[in-house]
Amino acid sequence: MDSQVNSLRHFQQHSRLHFIGQWKTRMEDTFKQLFAERPEWNHGKLYQQNLFIHIDMDAFFCNVQLAKPEHAHLRSLPVGIAAGKFNSDISSCNYLARGYGIHAGMYVNAAKEICPDLQILGYDLAACEAVALQLYRLIFSRFQNRANISVEVYSIDEVVIATDTADYELALDVCHQIRSDLRELSGCTASCGVAPNIMLARIATKSAKTGWCSGHSPRGDWTSSSALPFSSIHGVGVSTLNKVTQLLISKHLLSRHSDTVYCADVQALTKEHLQESLGRKAGETFYKLCRGEDSRVVVRTGDLAEKTELGKGIPNSVGSSMNYAVRPTCVEDIWKIALQLVEDSCVKLDRYNLVAHGARVTLLERHPLHPKQPQKYMGRGKCIELHVSIKFAHPLSGSASREMLSEVQRVVVPLLVSNRDTTDEDRAKQLGLDTADDRTIWTITLSDVNEVLIPDIRGMTVQLTGLKEIGAVQQTEKQMRTEKGQMSLLAAFSAKRKNRRRDAFTASVYGADTRE
Repeated sequence: MDSQVNSLRHFQQHSRLHFIGQWKTRMEDTFKQLFAERPEWNHGKLYQQNLFIHIDMDAFFCNVQLAKPEHAHLRSLPVGIAAGKFNSDISSCNYLARGYGIHAGMYVNAAKEICPDLQILGYDLAACEAVALQLYRLIFSRFQNRANISVEVYSIDEVVIATDTADYELALDVCHQIRSDLRELSGCTASCGVAPNIMLARIATKSAKTGWCSGHSPRGDWTSSSALPFSSIHGVGVSTLNKVTQLLISKHLLSRHSDTVYCADVQALTKEHLQESLGRKAGETFYKLCRGEDSRVVVRTGDLAEKTELGKGIPNSVGSSMNYAVRPTCVEDIWKIALQLVEDSCVKLDRYNLVAHGARVTLLERHPLHPKQPQKYMGRGKCIELHVSIKFAHPLSGSASREMLSEVQRVVVPLLVSNRDTTDEDRAKQLGLDTADDRTIWTITLSDVNEVLIPDIRGMTVQLTGLKEIGAVQQTEKQMRTEKGQMSLLAAFSAKRKNRRRDAFTASVYGADTRE
């Protein structure tokens, strides 16, 4: 276990969340390779996106395992996927398990209390990757010679396709073929939704039976979204729904006893009302979505030029994080973790040919009122979170990892202590932590914290910010040097003229003295 502690490499190799989080980035390279192998699948930029197809793999991690012959005897039983048999959280479960009320994020022990027959299987990330790649190849091959498409990978189990065809029946037919072929090849099922925009395609997927296809036909009354529950719109979470519900009640547009908020209810609100409650951007977005209006387009995975053209090519930040098996005992352990995170972030910086103007370091410290050994073995547990911002003296590229580490050390060192005199209870009071608050992470500002206990650190993130393309920075520097040179030249010219005037004045004075 010692080799696993404080090791970013081990964390990344075994972390499901890291695997999922890096999927879209990895698929950029995979699709480029796919297009090189099969040029006929590369349709270029799709200027006309008429129909959208949303494909969602059903209970993906679970179905990948149940598709294996050695697990055939479990297919009629409730099954969940987790890293451990007891204190791990469930990431995926089949529909039989969901019927008992089991869901993703539930601990295995709690799930077995409501379903004693629940079977737990581990992850097979390699098999999940193989099935996802099968799906992508099927999409390109089945649409070949039938319609031009753009494919955008949303996650490992979700993809959105735009087509230039307006033939709804053709799109639905191809979806049926893809679904059927995928089941035959992998044993896994997928649900598909077809509609004139991305939002409605997602809703169509939800309304499809497991492993089937559904759609909002352009010939139907697809623009009438009034009867849809507002919560059916992707992106409407608990917080957004609560804010909109309270807003409707305050405007006397909804009864306090209403069980469901429909899009028709939200349509009665003005855009300004939604923006006041949800923020400018979110308010405008949901104002349109509740009316069935969605102007988003598919941005091709594997086409950096198109992403750049649409303003999505250069990320706002790149970073690396570790929050499992983090157990430092001394300051050297902290720098070991920090160096791994900085170097991993620099790889991502080089990938996009960028430089960073700053960084943001996040430290997770054990919540003082929660045990040192959390329920999940070597897990993070409940923590307080602290952010520290850094501004570099000059832009740094991926080759400057040691200089970045020095900057991290400069701002973090003053915070680190090996022990503290105050009790956990006193520290909780100092930080204003409420024991009744059931959050997992409590964000604390620098003004409230003057020390972080090294043995209690449970996670760390290094995020590089202020990203610019190297070429753009070099051009700016060149322009600044040119302007500086021009200013120096102008200053020299002005000084020379000034000297000439002074010499002329001196000569005239001396000349006058001589004549006298």
